[in-house]
Amino acid sequence: MSYLIDTSSLICLFNKYPEEVFGTLYSKFDNEIKSKNIKAPFQVLNELKRGDDTAYHWVKTYSKIFFISLNNKILQKAVEIIDKYPELTKNLGLTSTGNDPADPYLIGIAVLHKEESLDTPNIVKIITEEGNKKNHIPDIASKYGIDCINILDFFKEMKWKF
Repeated sequence: MSYLIDTSSLICLFNKYPEEVFGTLYSKFDNEIKSKNIKAPFQVLNELKRGDDTAYHWVKTYSKIFFISLNNKILQKAVEIIDKYPELTKNLGLTSTGNDPADPYLIGIAVLHKEESLDTPNIVKIITEEGNKKNHIPDIASKYGIDCINILDFFKEMKWKF
């Protein structure tokens, strides 16, 4: 199983589970990133950069292995998603620059994983703190058969104990 993580979950990780208290958690997270089991679209780094906080500086150290760079297939899939669900970006569309919101790219990457791995069901899940509100990541991802979980459910799924 692979996981794609949203900005909201990284912010939650650092706000609710500080490294100085949950050091073991960060070691486990570090191992999953180094094993390439958790990734994020590059736009997540740009969203975190706006906050310029601990989360941004922590994930930046993993930029070469953690972030998925934009390519034509990902851009095309993100554009398809926005054409169908423009509310995901509040009807602002995409500019294919670093300032785009991560959500359509996150879903697009998950959909591409699923399409490329038809023989392996549930190959990827999205970790996000967004609830099941209409036109948010879980709502739109579910329309493509992509499961979403929050960060705490991810810990439980991984059977991590602290």
